[in-house]
Amino acid sequence: MSRFPHAAIAKRLLEGDQAATTEEKGAALEDVVVQSFCRVQGISFILRDKTNYAHSSEIDILLANQRHPQGLPFLSDYLMFECKNWATAVNSATVEGFIARVRGARLEIGILVATNGVTGDPDERTAANDIIRRAFDRDNIKLLVVKRAEIEAFRSVRDVTELMRLKFGHLIMGLSAL
Repeated sequence: MSRFPHAAIAKRLLEGDQAATTEEKGAALEDVVVQSFCRVQGISFILRDKTNYAHSSEIDILLANQRHPQGLPFLSDYLMFECKNWATAVNSATVEGFIARVRGARLEIGILVATNGVTGDPDERTAANDIIRRAFDRDNIKLLVVKRAEIEAFRSVRDVTELMRLKFGHLIMGLSAL
């Protein structure tokens, strides 16, 4: 397997920081997600930036997960990603909207890549953190939030898989987000 593309990821994130439009900023973060997660064994790319037939919902990234033992076997067969390269934390309404898309696709897992995380206190389960917990408690929808700093810390595929393992474990055990 080839080396993990840490330098290319850092460069693409910087390009996103310097981008003039929100579309370019978002595209940079989406590129980084694909570059990072598609290095994991058993993970493959399906689609990106696709709108449904009714033009009422868009999917940023959809990946297939073949549940390779050295990959992400604890996650479902399809991984839907929403990428928010925002200067602020992602609010409750946006989190609720993403959960609705995950639910509408009848998936169990959604991964929100939010540069500055989500609103609220994870220990107190306020704001967006409350929405995430309620989705799990009511519908068994698991929304994992990955922050930019966590992506910047990736140096290997193992870093990606371990982060996802920790986030999944914390969510299902009712622990506060990392």
